[in-house]
Amino acid sequence: MATLDSGTTCSSWNHSGHRLATGSLDGILSVYDSPVPSSSSSSSFTCTSKVRVSESSVAKIVWLPSEYGDAVACICEDGSLSIWEEVSEDTHALEWKSCKSIKNQSSQVLDVQFGVSRKSLKMVAAYSDGYLRVFELLNPLELKNWQLQVAYSYTTSLTSRL
Repeated sequence: MATLDSGTTCSSWNHSGHRLATGSLDGILSVYDSPVPSSSSSSSFTCTSKVRVSESSVAKIVWLPSEYGDAVACICEDGSLSIWEEVSEDTHALEWKSCKSIKNQSSQVLDVQFGVSRKSLKMVAAYSDGYLRVFELLNPLELKNWQLQVAYSYTTSLTSRL
């Protein structure tokens, strides 16, 4: 069981179910870990890290596929999308570092999902301007290098079917 901070707005389990990431009204990403990963679902969770990811509220958190390390994408109320990775530099303890930030002045990110293709990791983001944008990770060892592959207008597609 985990006791979450007041102001928690969203949460997401990692793929193994041993880590829980939460976002809050004050733009904080918190990560909770199970002390014994092999224990049953009744084990307690402890907050092991906190980092400010935005000045605005965190609206959604999505874990990246586990083969790309411990990383999350955060969508914030200001419409920004940021990707954060847990890393250890030199002899320092693990900490969350910003890898990529995507902010569009004319539209907001509404949702994001990840998928693994045969060759790479894909990220699909839905925007308030009616477009789905598909990004591809160029180097699997660096979560900062994303390239826009294609943009689809989903408003045109939906209205043309009616």
